[in-house]
Amino acid sequence: MKTCVILLGLLWAVTALAADKDQTLVITAAEVDGKTCITDIAVSGYDNCKQADGKRGACEGVSGCVCTKPDKHIEWESADISSYTVYFYTELSPFKDNCDLSSNNQGKLKCRVKGDASGSYDYGVKVAGCPDFDPRIIIN
Repeated sequence: MKTCVILLGLLWAVTALAADKDQTLVITAAEVDGKTCITDIAVSGYDNCKQADGKRGACEGVSGCVCTKPDKHIEWESADISSYTVYFYTELSPFKDNCDLSSNNQGKLKCRVKGDASGSYDYGVKVAGCPDFDPRIIIN
């Protein structure tokens, strides 16, 4: 009986920790008026927002939305766009101060969420010559 209780406890702990994974966001692009622009941003691999009923909680129906926890990383990557910047609509950013919100020359950007960050953060992703893409980060 003790073994079953211990195994169930371990299974619950592993399930609870699964929602705390770093998140990778893949940027999808297409040509718009001669420029390669963002058409979508989606979670690649494990999705922290996904619930048992298949819905995405606070991100349900929000394009480009991601869920994460404090002290976790969010990484954006694009095979088609090598240069983009992330900016927040307010002065508040959920990322640590040393995060450079510009992609490297391989289309990647990775930042760690602050330990005290929480709530919803609307932001934009800017690609020169394109309309800005408007996703969201939910930290809980």
